[in-house]
Amino acid sequence: MTYCVKCGKKLPEDTNLCPNCEASNNFERRSYESTINRISGDRHLQEHWIKRIVALIIDSVLVGIATTVLLMAIFFPVFFTNPTKFFNLLSFPFAMGLFYILYFSLAETIYGSTLGKGILGLRVIAVDGGRPSFEKALIRNLSKIYWIFLILDLIVGLLVSKDPHQKYSDLIAGTTVI
Repeated sequence: MTYCVKCGKKLPEDTNLCPNCEASNNFERRSYESTINRISGDRHLQEHWIKRIVALIIDSVLVGIATTVLLMAIFFPVFFTNPTKFFNLLSFPFAMGLFYILYFSLAETIYGSTLGKGILGLRVIAVDGGRPSFEKALIRNLSKIYWIFLILDLIVGLLVSKDPHQKYSDLIAGTTVI
């Protein structure tokens, strides 16, 4: 499947011009053995995944700061008497994972992207077009509760999906990132 780089609509296999917004989508169409080989041979897809990683870093910093501030505000006395006990008791990584899921799901449902994705010009869309529903956004972001799940989600998605823009959870949710 190929999507327009401007509006995100699915493109017919025989055109480089988007029928929806008339944007030129000039890129070389190739036959690849697997999605991983396709990404390794396509500069646009490599740039896409680099943008996604940078967007994740931006969003991680934002969520980390927000998690710290929120937890410090709630548990102010514990934090200043024993900061290490504060982070161990609250299981900071788990709390951050929950905030991750909430932040990503709400932002993608309401705005079509997170702040990091928006800065880098990326959007999350439902495969059938438009913004994803909250349920679809939640499904595609569940793997963000813990970093190892996110890595597995990416690896399995690249091995299974025919769309090189999808993680496995995108495949299940019926979403993609453009």
